[in-house]
Amino acid sequence: MITTTILFTVLGFYLLLLASKRAAVPARVPERELALKNKQVFKISGVVLLLIAFVAGSLFWGLVAGIISEFIILSIVASLAIILVPLQLINYKQMTVIFILSFIFEVYLTYAS
Repeated sequence: MITTTILFTVLGFYLLLLASKRAAVPARVPERELALKNKQVFKISGVVLLLIAFVAGSLFWGLVAGIISEFIILSIVASLAIILVPLQLINYKQMTVIFILSFIFEVYLTYAS
């Protein structure tokens, strides 16, 4: 549950970052061209994903703790995305592996005990 909440936060912020005019995203990023053509769709999708993440966090941790946790997660994700996206140090394949391993680890820790 925590991994999916973080995944929704990452995807939501990344979509909003791609749709931004002032973002320093290189033109070589394949999603950038798609985002420039469909800015409104990317913005709406990003906001919806962030709202889903906030609701999921509030349901999982409780209302106030979920909101505070999501703001902390969002600030971490935002700072990492703003630093790492222009440098292209990490791509979607690496992120997919990280989230799959994180999800497997979370399920194992939840149901192993």
